Amino acid sequence: MQFDIDSHVYTPVPVRMKVLVLSNGAPNYHNFFNAIARKLISEGVEVGYAVDCPASVAENKIKELGVSYTVFSNYFADHDLDENLLEAYSHHNLNLALFSDFDRSEEYGIWGARSNDFFDRLKSALLSFFEKLVDEGGYTAVLYENVSNAFAHFCWIVCQERGVDYIGFTASRLPGRFGFSSDPYAEHRAIDSTIQKLDKGELDVPEAVWDWSSEYIRNIENTTPDYMAFNKLDNVSIVNRYFRLSKLEKVSRLIRFAGGNHYYSFQRGNPVLYSAGMFLRSLRRRLRLPFIKKYYSAPKQEKFFLYPLHFHPESSTSILAASHVNEYETIKSVAFNLPEGYRLYVKDHISAWGYPDLGFYKKLAALPNVSVLSPLEPTKKLIKQSHGVVTLTSTVGYEALLLKKAVLLFGDVFYQSHPLVTRVGRMSGLFECFRGMLETPSMSDREVNDYNLKFVVAYHQNTVPGRLNLMLAPSEASSLVDEIFPLLWARLVRGQ
Repeated sequence: MQFDIDSHVYTPVPVRMKVLVLSNGAPNYHNFFNAIARKLISEGVEVGYAVDCPASVAENKIKELGVSYTVFSNYFADHDLDENLLEAYSHHNLNLALFSDFDRSEEYGIWGARSNDFFDRLKSALLSFFEKLVDEGGYTAVLYENVSNAFAHFCWIVCQERGVDYIGFTASRLPGRFGFSSDPYAEHRAIDSTIQKLDKGELDVPEAVWDWSSEYIRNIENTTPDYMAFNKLDNVSIVNRYFRLSKLEKVSRLIRFAGGNHYYSFQRGNPVLYSAGMFLRSLRRRLRLPFIKKYYSAPKQEKFFLYPLHFHPESSTSILAASHVNEYETIKSVAFNLPEGYRLYVKDHISAWGYPDLGFYKKLAALPNVSVLSPLEPTKKLIKQSHGVVTLTSTVGYEALLLKKAVLLFGDVFYQSHPLVTRVGRMSGLFECFRGMLETPSMSDREVNDYNLKFVVAYHQNTVPGRLNLMLAPSEASSLVDEIFPLLWARLVRGQ
């Protein structure tokens, strides 16, 4: 079917749709995706689920949907290593595709000791699992968030090989807009292509979009992306976060999964121990906060570059900047390659402060040329006072560009082609990167303004309207899905 905006009616499309939804332990995401599944089913679309482990089947209420579902951990337990399959996919970086969950496991203590045989079997099982689902199920599209973990990453790899449309719901930095991501490493390409079309006069953009973009840039100092308002990771209260009825109900549902063999539940391990570990992690964070403050410094009247710390683990680092997730080592390299007379201000992350141990802050504060700043310091003011921003993939880098500041970038991100961005190739070339950032700008102030406006317009054109929040309660999630479903349907039809 196709959605008619004026009549609000869906009409049949020529190709039959069959949609696979990925489901795992991401908190509350199932409310959103289950609402989408129900909506698709009501429109005659066949829906199936790929679930990471039995605990997620129960917690995410998969059986209530009445859909077919396949559990990966069960499949993994019975899977024999297929070296021929690994060879067939060897043109993909399969080891890097595992990294996001390895990073999570190190942070949350999920896996413990694992042999090389385990990792080889895991790669083989993931490829085989999704090949079997796609080939036998005849799925035309996969729905999830942007590629953010190994479960999704291997699914995306198989989708590429099988010509299946991977549709990842992803937040944008533009307020009131979100996007559909089909390639985690290529978001910049769509923006670059749109800018080229604008330059050639091949794209007719409504005047209202130009006006909206111009107003957005003017107000960038007072604008916060939607996802920062939704994630609530700045809440350090143990009582508010954990001693709530919904949390207690969740734990009670998972208790029956405490026993048994969790070796093959690679994303969650023992779900009860995992939940306990998350609670202890937050508790340790809360207890650390008073002791961290002694490592913070106040900004001074001096020449500096700004480095915003990232939240870990998340896809922006473990997928898009995997070589630099050890931020201490990255910051140390930057500190020893700064131009003479400059400092590096390392600003803590409001959603992450206190998660690293005290040793991390102590080592940062001990580095020459480095000052650690509180997360409460005003970021936009620091950007404006700085000589540029150094970042892995942070939103701060994007905001710096709109404030006409140079950015030194380590990872892959949608703004990486901006002319004010210097991408780090070799770490040994950092000093020259900084020298280049301090040279006379190759663009005039007017040229930067013109490019920024085109950049935001192009970004706007590659997003759709809606405040994407994947962590809503069931009723709110259903309302959001009702609002954005025509946009998803148009995307599904376009992928046919």
